[in-house]
Amino acid sequence: MMIVMVSGGFLAGFIDSIVGGGGLITVPLFLLVLGPNASAIGTNKVAAVAAQLAAFAVYFQNRQVDKLRGPSIFVITAVGAILGAMLAPRLPTEFFKWFLIVVTPAVIALVFTKSVWSRTPDQPPKPRLALLGSFGAGFYDGVAGPGGGTMMFLSLFFIGGMPAAIAMGTGKLANLGSALTSLGTYGLQGEVRWLLGTLVALPIAIGAWAGAKFATRIRDGESLESRARDISRAALVVVSGLLLVRWLTIQFF
Repeated sequence: MMIVMVSGGFLAGFIDSIVGGGGLITVPLFLLVLGPNASAIGTNKVAAVAAQLAAFAVYFQNRQVDKLRGPSIFVITAVGAILGAMLAPRLPTEFFKWFLIVVTPAVIALVFTKSVWSRTPDQPPKPRLALLGSFGAGFYDGVAGPGGGTMMFLSLFFIGGMPAAIAMGTGKLANLGSALTSLGTYGLQGEVRWLLGTLVALPIAIGAWAGAKFATRIRDGESLESRARDISRAALVVVSGLLLVRWLTIQFF
């Protein structure tokens, strides 16, 4: 089982480093090992922190982080995650089913909406909408977790108007705030299996580093922005498939 956890962690980190979605792989794995309880979600946050740190380091070095708005996005995402974590125990299980029913086709539709991906990168961003979208993504991450990174990327790129390359890196900073806040909350409640989480944190960090390096590797005649859009769009196809599998799992099992 540990081989599955390690290999799954690496794959999750690779995917998560681009547009999020790694939790759609790791959470089910932790649920298999620890059972359907809060410890599985809390332990997953150890891996999530490692993935965000590794990917953020690569994007920061590649200057793909909005240094001006990044700190405020980090804070507002963390606040959203706290409120989401406080609300989560009070939500009915049906909420997650219906949320995925709405989100999954929306993500798929966005992937194939050419006008969104063909906009010029010099269009002015929308700071207030970026903050609002970050709060919403953090709130969702606190409530449910899996797919929170994807919601963050879409919030910054689609709602906030950030270039895809900057949205990828800034999203990792924002998700780091959410992951740290959630990990602290679960840790204080004794719902983190630190040894298991640390064992998976290593391969997921390596996968996240490798994925971020792959996403920032520019070929001859290719711009950073076009590379980011192509890679993120392809990754969203994978993530939307994982969202669909997640919904089917909740729906029928």
